[in-house]
Parts: sequence; C-alpha cells; structure tokens
Amino acid sequence: MREGMGKSSRSKDARLGTSTHHRRWVLVFFLWMAFVWGHSLVQGPASSLESSRVAAILAPLLNALGITGESAVTFAVRKTAHFLEYAVLGALGMPAFIRPAREGIVPRWLGPLVVALVPVADETIQRFVPGRESSPRDVLIDLCGAVVGTLVMGLVLRHKSSKHAAGGPSRP
Repeated sequence: MREGMGKSSRSKDARLGTSTHHRRWVLVFFLWMAFVWGHSLVQGPASSLESSRVAAILAPLLNALGITGESAVTFAVRKTAHFLEYAVLGALGMPAFIRPAREGIVPRWLGPLVVALVPVADETIQRFVPGRESSPRDVLIDLCGAVVGTLVMGLVLRHKSSKHAAGGPSRP
C-alpha cells in the first residue's frame, strides 16, 4: 500500500467532508430538493389534476378516517404531500448536514438553515407560477415534516450505530 493511502487517509477525508459516502448524501439531498422545487413549478391546473388523481385513489381511506367531501380530501392529500416531501428532505439532511456538523465537517447552523430555507424558497417559487399560491401555512407544514424526518433518521442512525457497536469487537 502506498504511503498516505491507508486508514488515516480515509479518516482525514471523512473529517474534511470529502468522503464519497458524504458526497452521496449531499447529492441525494440536493436532488430531492430539486424534485420538490420541480413540483412547485407545475402550473395550477396540472397540479390540481395530479392532486385530484391521488385524492380519488385515497378517498376511501380518508373517508374511513372521517375526512369526507372532495375539497376536504384534496386538502388532506395536498398538505400530506407537503409534509411527506419535507419529511424525506429532513431525513436526507440528517446525514448530509447534521451528522457532519457534529463531527466538525460543516458549521452546526448550516444544515438547519438550508432545510429551513428550502420551504421558504419553495413557496416563493409558487408565487410566480400561474395558478399556484404561496402560503405561510405550507411553510409551517413543510418545517414540521422536516423536523419529523430529521428525528426519524436520527433514531435510525442511532439504532444502526448502537447495533454496530454491539456487534463490534469486545473490549478488555
């Protein structure tokens, strides 16, 4: 093995945030962000049609939960979509930003700032798309989704870490 190419080189790369693993998480985070913003660029009529199709599929389930009427079902579908899009974003932000922040790779404020600005930018985009509306309520729903996604991913990573530690070599 060449000098400088061993284990210490990999740990140095991880410390600097240049590991392939970390870059993949950041890439997936930004690809998901582009997916979310891409949906925001869909004009009102096409967006409503997409929501109506999903609402028609989910109407029996939502009706069973007590959500009845076309407008209520569509509202539930649209707001749940907001929540879930940002739950995924929050989950992806955990390994992309928060874990590296704990390790000193990026500033601690970077991840929460980026995740918080995404829904603000998303709603700003919608202000300029024909037939779409911008809503502070949607920003709040998005932020709640991001927090839930972050917490769920944090639990998953914690479980994975404790499972890995338990399966590792025993210490004297």
